[in-house]
Formats: sequence, C-alpha cells, structure tokens
Amino acid sequence: KLSSNGARKTEILYQGNFSYTQLQSYLPYLIEKNILEENIISENGLSYKLYKTTNKGLELLEDIGKVMEKLK
Repeated sequence: KLSSNGARKTEILYQGNFSYTQLQSYLPYLIEKNILEENIISENGLSYKLYKTTNKGLELLEDIGKVMEKLK
C-alpha cells in the first residue's frame, strides 16, 4: 500500500523488495492494467515521477487480502 498516497520508483523498489529489473517490467504492466497511475511532479525546478495506486488497484489489494485471509 506504499503507493496509495504516491511513491517514487525507489521507494517502491525498496519497500516491495524488488530488483531493479523486476520493477522495470512490473511498472509498465501495472500502469497498462490501470492498477497504478504515473504522475510527473515538478518542485523547485526539478521533476520526478510519482506512482499512485488507482481505485482499481485498491480494490485488487482488498481482494488479495480477502484471499490471503481465507488461506490462513
């Protein structure tokens, strides 16, 4: 749920325990499937990408949580 408030790629990489290669392949897929959205933020003359979970992504996380609960 790190990206529900928006997160940079590096934060997702470390919190998700992904390799850089994994992240490079997962992000475009999740954006394409409307699970994450990519926003470009500009501050103090610098710009960076911020990734945020969409409503569809939040619903997916909730569904996964329900499945995990049933597997306990």
